[in-house]
Amino acid sequence: MRVGKVSGNIARLVLATIIGLVLAGSLSAPVKAEDNPVDLVLGGEGATSWNIVNVEPGDSGIKTVGLHNAGSKNGFITIWVSDIISTEGMNPESETGDTTQPGELANHLLLGISSNRISTNLKLPTTIYKLPQSVTSPNYLEIIPLKSGDTANLQWKWSLPTQAGNDVQGDGISFTINYLLRECSITDVSGVVTGEGVFTEEVTAESESGEAELTIEKDTVGQTEEGQPLSEIWIIEMDKEPPAPPADTTVVSLYDAGPHGATFDPPITLTLHYDPDEIPERVSERDLVIAVWDKDAGEWVTLEGCTVDTVNSTISAPVSHFSRYSVIAPIPSPPPPPPSHPPTGAEEGAPETISLLEIDMLDKEASVEIGADGTLSEPSTLTDRSGNFIIYIDGGTRVTGLGGMELSRIELRITDESIVIPDDIVVLSPIYKLTGYTHSMEVTPINFDPPVRLTIKYDPQNLPENTFLPFIANYTDEQGLIRLQPPPDSTDEIGKAKALISHASLFVVAAEVLPPPPPLPARFEASNLTINPKQAQLGQPVTVSVTIINEGATEGSFELHLIIDGIVRIVKEVTLAGKSSETLTFEVSNLAVGKHQVKIAGLTENFKIVRITIPPEESRVNWLLLDISVGAALVIGALVLYLTTRRSRQARLK
Repeated sequence: MRVGKVSGNIARLVLATIIGLVLAGSLSAPVKAEDNPVDLVLGGEGATSWNIVNVEPGDSGIKTVGLHNAGSKNGFITIWVSDIISTEGMNPESETGDTTQPGELANHLLLGISSNRISTNLKLPTTIYKLPQSVTSPNYLEIIPLKSGDTANLQWKWSLPTQAGNDVQGDGISFTINYLLRECSITDVSGVVTGEGVFTEEVTAESESGEAELTIEKDTVGQTEEGQPLSEIWIIEMDKEPPAPPADTTVVSLYDAGPHGATFDPPITLTLHYDPDEIPERVSERDLVIAVWDKDAGEWVTLEGCTVDTVNSTISAPVSHFSRYSVIAPIPSPPPPPPSHPPTGAEEGAPETISLLEIDMLDKEASVEIGADGTLSEPSTLTDRSGNFIIYIDGGTRVTGLGGMELSRIELRITDESIVIPDDIVVLSPIYKLTGYTHSMEVTPINFDPPVRLTIKYDPQNLPENTFLPFIANYTDEQGLIRLQPPPDSTDEIGKAKALISHASLFVVAAEVLPPPPPLPARFEASNLTINPKQAQLGQPVTVSVTIINEGATEGSFELHLIIDGIVRIVKEVTLAGKSSETLTFEVSNLAVGKHQVKIAGLTENFKIVRITIPPEESRVNWLLLDISVGAALVIGALVLYLTTRRSRQARLK
């Protein structure tokens, strides 16, 4: 019995286990996403698919995704979400009547991302619908930078708040997270930054397109957000919708400088390019500003000290930290609606008729409102697309044709008409022709009353040396070039010429060239006076050399005097071309023993003549004869000694 009972329990346990496994297999996993690293190349997209079901309030988790730059160039990653599908659970909330709508999980599920390279204007975590929905979305999630061969590991964090309640029971959501790698230029500064973050030399970093530039002066302290010395910086032109600008403004261009949070003391210079065609009509380029994105406040903040260069279409400002920047232009107020046209035969005092004056400035078309007498009610700026030819017209100015005739159109063209240029004038711009048309399209001169301000840009690099300040001139066949006076309140600007004009004609920017200075007359200088030898023996010749230089620009001659001890010994005429030199050599002899002084072309040197000392004949010693005599004396002495000793021996033997 006991064995049978145990066997029965085991059987029931096995059956329960099998049933549990079958049920578990029939349920979806709570969170599922692809695990493989995403390989990216420039311009290429990668994606990971997510499917979230069967999660309960209070659940959370982390999913790691690796992004690998498999290309050969540096870049950055743009992230966005697509293909969002929210589904209702198997048991919709009948108690609330919610039985047909999509599931509520997407409204409550929070997603966040962590990475040391993340750049975003969002406060994370957030719901999926607040994440970027396209590559150009104003909300942005970006990984900057991702160098060639590098991998960035992202941690996606998801959570379902406890306050989500029963609305999400059984709901599901699926979506795709997309990654796009785009090229960017990264400037390595590690070799010019000390351990304290001090730049040891000036550094300039440009964007990939060359449309933006960072200039960091020597001795600037630059540190990361964590207070570490910078190793790299970048400036990137962003081709996406910016966060909403302040009211009554529009964003002209958008850039990202990094690493975000980096600080500089003193501030560095940020220079951004703008497209004049993107500036709203009736807005001056000088009204442009640079704004920085304040992530905490969620708004653009205008930088102080903005400087606009209308010649190169750039704007610069000092910045003390890195973030996202934009060029912002004001949106002008719309012109007031034109008054109603008076009926035919209207009495005096009826509203004035307003018509539109068409403007075509080198194919940039616009229109301005003008009264029947040619008066402009509002100030207007007429300019071509490049901003090289600009007319500023104040409100109340009359713009009419010949004899006060009403105009219907003004055209600006570049013409190849021949004009006579004086020899001392150089032209720095195309020849512009401003033409007016009546309502019957007849050509007529244009008159401005009072005169209007005209600005024409020119390239300073084309300005020759030795010229006066460029000016605007109009041209007529009868009078030739006529120099126009600048507005009395204007300031001189390199690359711009300004003038007041009262009528339209041919206009050019010109400059008067100074006549070349007369060549410098011949001017002689002497150098390198050399005497060889400085001490000579009596009767030995002495050589004197000197270099003569003509520092003038023309050929000339002069007499060169060689003076020794105050007496002119040699006179030579020297002729040299301009900017040339010649070394002359003289030989003198028959000078007495003693010190002598040489003067030539203002230079002075001394030398000496010495006598050769020769002893008298009788006092000379003949060393050879002396040596022979001494040797003979020694031999004779030795022979005498030998003979004496021999005789003495013989005497003793006897």
